[in-house]
Amino acid sequence: MKEQHKIWQNEWRQIMGKPINVDIEPDCDFDLHFDIWDLEKIKFLELFNSFPKGMEIGNNAFNLRNGLIEEFNQKLDKDEIISETLKAIKDIQKIAYTEELNNPHIVFRKGKSISDITDLNYSERISIEIDDELSGFIEKGTGKSGYNAYHFLSEPMYRMHNSYIPSHWVLWTLADINNINPFNSMLKLECNNCSVFSIVDGGVLIFQNEE
Repeated sequence: MKEQHKIWQNEWRQIMGKPINVDIEPDCDFDLHFDIWDLEKIKFLELFNSFPKGMEIGNNAFNLRNGLIEEFNQKLDKDEIISETLKAIKDIQKIAYTEELNNPHIVFRKGKSISDITDLNYSERISIEIDDELSGFIEKGTGKSGYNAYHFLSEPMYRMHNSYIPSHWVLWTLADINNINPFNSMLKLECNNCSVFSIVDGGVLIFQNEE
């Protein structure tokens, strides 16, 4: 995997007009993580020529970064946020079923900081099961090449919006499950400043950050 990552690192650096064969590990190479987002679309898409499903990944990443995907620009009201949360739960359960998300009661809160919520024992995001096993889903879908691509692309895609949900939405393409992307509704919610967590007593907390 390290050898392949060095190959991709040099390919990216060459496309960006930067020195190659640098003494920097790819996962610590900030040029790969940050500077790619300043490229014009043609150059940006060149970065993905060597990856499985590269053009789909590249186009989705570019369009998401630049606000060109209409469904992620829509502002949702409270009822629509709850409906989208239920859709997110349904999609997640199809991929990685957990009893905790089986018909949960929904709690909706708004505030300046989720740390202000003191009456609920909330824990991880509802997508945690898929988050933790994403590389496994990808290896099953696109093999070793997809697995290697995921580990190379994960950090640059995270830097798109400094969040793992858009990164995972883009990289789910490598899982090769074409009829469902379990991060689609999660990303719609994040675009509406919403985070969704499991509650210890079996419910789900939607927290919308008030800007």
